[in-house]
Amino acid sequence: MKSSRIGALLIIWMGLVLPGFTQVEQSNRFEVEIHAFDKPYDVINGGENGILLVRQTDERNQQGDPRFELVSLDTTLKINWKKVMYIDRFWEYRGYDYYDANFYLLFKYHRHNSRDLKILKLNLLNGDTVHYTIRNLVPIELTEFEITQNAALLGGYFNYNPLVIHYNLSTLKSKILPGIYQNRTELIQVKVDDDKNSFIVIVSEKTFDKRNTLAVKTYDSSGDLIGNEKLEPEQDKGLIYGRAAEFDFDISLLAGTYSTKRGAFSRGLFVATLNTDGEQKINYYNFADLENFFDYMKAKRRKRIASRIERKRINGKKIKFNYRLLVHDIIESDGQYIMIGEAFYPKYNSSSSFASSYTTNPGQPYYGTYFAGYRYTHAVVIGFDKKGKVLWDNSFEIEDVLSYNLEQFVHADIKDDHIVLLYMYDNEIRSKIIKRKEVLEGKSFDAIKLTFEDDVLRDTHSEISGLESWYDDTFYAYGIQQIKNLKDTGVKLNRRVFYINKVKYR
Repeated sequence: MKSSRIGALLIIWMGLVLPGFTQVEQSNRFEVEIHAFDKPYDVINGGENGILLVRQTDERNQQGDPRFELVSLDTTLKINWKKVMYIDRFWEYRGYDYYDANFYLLFKYHRHNSRDLKILKLNLLNGDTVHYTIRNLVPIELTEFEITQNAALLGGYFNYNPLVIHYNLSTLKSKILPGIYQNRTELIQVKVDDDKNSFIVIVSEKTFDKRNTLAVKTYDSSGDLIGNEKLEPEQDKGLIYGRAAEFDFDISLLAGTYSTKRGAFSRGLFVATLNTDGEQKINYYNFADLENFFDYMKAKRRKRIASRIERKRINGKKIKFNYRLLVHDIIESDGQYIMIGEAFYPKYNSSSSFASSYTTNPGQPYYGTYFAGYRYTHAVVIGFDKKGKVLWDNSFEIEDVLSYNLEQFVHADIKDDHIVLLYMYDNEIRSKIIKRKEVLEGKSFDAIKLTFEDDVLRDTHSEISGLESWYDDTFYAYGIQQIKNLKDTGVKLNRRVFYINKVKYR
């Protein structure tokens, strides 16, 4: 499911850039004033057809139904149309998708243990709506929402087991996809290929000796199972997580992370090919085998790590590094594939306070720890070919990001033979230019452009912010800002705004 939560995103862009001459152009900006406790807008990416903003407000009609605001923007961030709708208060807004000049909003009914779902289809050009109600389903806990040419795919869990529902938008009939609902499995990915008019579902499963592995289920447009292949890792390894780089009816290419037999931490990366004849090949890459994986560290620490790796290799010992790594969608470009992963760890802080009179030891000091969020350390970027061979690797330090939600920050937009690594944090776009394994330009910082010349941020830390690939080599940045303006006439002294900036790199 495309989550309605908005987070900072890391973009990777391959473009024709000369070292030392990267220029950020922010040609257009949209902003709307919101109040202190107003919810932010969801930003739904419509590519070269524009953007849709969706927000549930606190305002209600006489029946108690919440008011939804919808704003359609073109690629210059000018308003195409606005729409206001009141949605039955028992329908909970859960997610969204975009397909073929239409936006799709997903709602779940939450009264009397209802199993119903509703999909709202909005025409991009004029906002005309079509309603679909999906009835008599199992009470699924939704995690995935994808629209195909003729169906909606709804993935999630029932009784802790994964399942995916196929809802035909023409016949208005639904069914549970076969081959997924099993014990001790996890739903990893639902990937649609509109050109081939098919889709796959990747789930985690167990081998006969209880090791972790991945299975790829292939379905045609009607939701019929036409392929079911399971990866068989080496005896001392387990596959934790993976994403599909490419698939068709005959062969699939996957990449992700591997561990020890039943380990939860990543020991390295794998790239696998498998076909319907049962042939498969899995290439493993220990983190120590990657040339630039540890470049995010300080020079002295990086040198100590390199010496440790060399000593173990000389002595014939196994090299072990444990990481938590998020792997995201893989991008194909001119016969090679780009995979991006982000390393993170949970951060805890200590606290102390005095016990209250209601406890067994009133007045005594109390010490404890609390979860402070997930600290991201760096992004690793690798390029590999169709045979699963890694061609190059690089990395980008992102240690200033701390998030309470374990969410995707990394995305990729590929062009020519250069890559600009970017992410947004505290109202700045932070970037680094690489070419395969080389670093062409170190980390740089570009502030988000404001509307008026004398606008000043009251707080550089944004409540929400994000940067996302839009269309071609264009991006958009968005978030909430607290702004003051002491000079410009006709402008409020203080205002709180939700904004979108159009961003391009020259």
